Amino acid sequence: PESPHGAPSTPVPAAPDVTVWDISNFSLVDGQLVHVGRDEEGLLWKRLRERKGRIVPRSESSAAVSTDGERAPSRSGSHESLLPAPSVAELDLSGENIIVRPVHGSIVGEKFCFQVITGGCSRSFGCSSLAERDRWIENLRRTVQPNKDNCERLELALSLWVYEARDLPPRRRLRCHLHLDGTLFARTTAKVSGPDGELFWGELFQLAALPPSHALTLLLCRDDQGHPSQTVASVTVPLSELAGTRQPLERWYPLSGHGGNERAPAVRVRGRYREVRVLPIVRYKELAEFITFHYRELCACLEPTIAVRHKEELAGALVRVLQSTGKAKEFLIDLGVAELDRFDDRESLIFRENTLTTKAIDEYMKLVGGKYLQDTLGEAVAQLCSSDDSCEVDPSKCGGPDLSDNQNNLRQVCEETLQRIATSCDTFPTELGDIFAAWQEECVARGKAAIGQRLVSASLFLRFLCPAIMSPSLFGLVQEYPSEATARTLTLVAKVIQNLANFTTFGEKEAYMGFMNEFLEHHWSTMTAFLRSVANPDSSGHVATYDGYVDLALELATLHLLLCDIFSSLDQVPPATQEELEPLPTILNAIREGTPVPVSVRLSSNTERSPESFKPGFIPPRDLSKHSPLIKSQSLISIRRVRSREDGADVEPTPGRSKLRPSVSLQRKSTVPWQRYADDVSVAQSELYTIRPLEKQHGRQIEALRKEVAEGQERLRAVEEKVGELQGEQRGLQQEQGRRRELLEHLRLQMEEGNAKLANLGARLTAAEGTRKKDLERLKASEDRGRDLESRLAALEREHSELRDVITRLLGHPRRMGRRPPAQSWDEGGDEGQATSV
Repeated sequence: PESPHGAPSTPVPAAPDVTVWDISNFSLVDGQLVHVGRDEEGLLWKRLRERKGRIVPRSESSAAVSTDGERAPSRSGSHESLLPAPSVAELDLSGENIIVRPVHGSIVGEKFCFQVITGGCSRSFGCSSLAERDRWIENLRRTVQPNKDNCERLELALSLWVYEARDLPPRRRLRCHLHLDGTLFARTTAKVSGPDGELFWGELFQLAALPPSHALTLLLCRDDQGHPSQTVASVTVPLSELAGTRQPLERWYPLSGHGGNERAPAVRVRGRYREVRVLPIVRYKELAEFITFHYRELCACLEPTIAVRHKEELAGALVRVLQSTGKAKEFLIDLGVAELDRFDDRESLIFRENTLTTKAIDEYMKLVGGKYLQDTLGEAVAQLCSSDDSCEVDPSKCGGPDLSDNQNNLRQVCEETLQRIATSCDTFPTELGDIFAAWQEECVARGKAAIGQRLVSASLFLRFLCPAIMSPSLFGLVQEYPSEATARTLTLVAKVIQNLANFTTFGEKEAYMGFMNEFLEHHWSTMTAFLRSVANPDSSGHVATYDGYVDLALELATLHLLLCDIFSSLDQVPPATQEELEPLPTILNAIREGTPVPVSVRLSSNTERSPESFKPGFIPPRDLSKHSPLIKSQSLISIRRVRSREDGADVEPTPGRSKLRPSVSLQRKSTVPWQRYADDVSVAQSELYTIRPLEKQHGRQIEALRKEVAEGQERLRAVEEKVGELQGEQRGLQQEQGRRRELLEHLRLQMEEGNAKLANLGARLTAAEGTRKKDLERLKASEDRGRDLESRLAALEREHSELRDVITRLLGHPRRMGRRPPAQSWDEGGDEGQATSV
């Protein structure tokens, strides 16, 4: 088989931090990548009009110019890149050994980049989304190799998790570089090892369209000043070791060149290297038709028998194949309805198990909603990852003084995240809106209208938005695995948004989150309006559709290998099950053995179609012009092109399906496989109409559009007046609220003053009580002294009475003096008599 890109033996790698050119400033013209600026644009299309037989439709180059007439800045933010060097202004793609491949963002410092290698030079270009990058790569590859779908090729891909390293030099800022045969293809973010020599990255690298290689080398390099890119240690892993197992291989690899430490440092990685041999697209025609018409039977038979790993891989392959054949939406609608019927009485479990349905929904939302996710949450998540503000609100994990600030931080982050989601309706993917609307219609038809909103909420938030918030590196929002504090913040935000989508509050299990219940109840109406809007595309401004590219031949080859692997591992499945899937086993064996497929694919017997819409399951290529397209994929163009040349049949072009306008510099080809050649045939006839002024018959349409614009402006003015009135009412309410706040503050001050007075009176009362107790104690002591004095007085009186008796007896003694009446001498004489007697 040929190399997928005709790669030379030593490809020119993209140097780190190389200049990235904005692809919106370039156009693909006659096998050359031409820079289209404001001044060059008119001359370019003048030359194109003068060319006969080689006219290329003019792409919408106006998008490369901003609204003020200046050129759009480059994606790298450098204005110097707006002035291309001569080697870039016109890049010739008609030579040999030209490589077009994606470039990992860690190399060039930009997302969604690709590299064009011509001879010994290399140029990197940046796109606005992954879908735009894939579309550019495909168109450039078809320019380099027009018969790409008719050739056998070998596609090489590496999926590698770089988890952690141990026994490293402590406190060193290190990166892990990924080299294939000496060429740098990706690198981790720079992180500082801990004092114990441990370092965690946790980063996933999906490297596709690789050149033939033999070994993967992991280099630990310093990333600090003074030692840029100095290698500390390294290990080389043979790619055959990663390709020899069906499941990814995970192990610790010891590193060499560690400088004589006691223990050699080691790095833990988990990887898988895949070599897929892609046959010419016509060999997969029957397989594509079977998958297109019989995916229901396939999923029903394989769902209960295959492992979760196979479910994830099979769901992803089916989604990408059916997206390319134009049946992905119908596929997702059918799976959702089947899930609804399976959980008829257990609606709370919908989309919560690891089934083919949930895995397919995950893959489809990542495929068509990648740009929506990046535009909606990319900036918010990046700000959270770079912020030092803590949102930890668990009292057991944060101090009391910080709890209030952390609660305010979490409330503010959740408010901003919700506003970004609620205002993203206009950029919501149309395909997802159509699927959600179909699910709700099925719920209404079953009398379960209330479950329709739960289906939308469970798929969009439970399977997409909240996981992207909690693990942004897995969804491509950031490369670096968040730090522990940031991961905690993202987890709390995801919990709040998920509870809001479930219309539930926090309970006793997470009582510390109870302060967010007011936020949840306040925004239930906002969430209801958002869910209603995204599930009703007709009433909303959905204009975003998936405009990416799926390599159908590669996806069919991958699906073929996967189904062969699944059938070979299903030894215990009864033969009747495999017979039920016929002719699929026969088709798989024919592709594997390289023999013609001996069967044809028919429509499913349980599929009801009107005779007018009947299409045979298998159409010989020479008869394709008699039928409308069966498989709508850009990759099957070569089938019709070859057969049309053989039969000389005239091919009628069919309008494309996309609702979006093409990229500024890359003309859009139809997604119908066999229409691409018809577009090339009829392009010369349509170019003259494309570049000349509108005909007079369009005047009435323009006038009608002007009237509609005028009516829209009138309605807009009415709405603006209404908004002005509402703003006036809001200002009045805010003023009234301010006055009430002032009154409340005045009352609060009065209450505080009264409380102060009450406290003063209490203190004085307490002091008075103390004084009273002291007075009572002194009174009691006085009474005790009074009683003591009374007893002493009584004793004195007794002594006085005795003394008087003694004196009386003495006065009445016959030997001393004459006899006197004692009473008269004492009583009547008084003191003088007493004195005389003495």
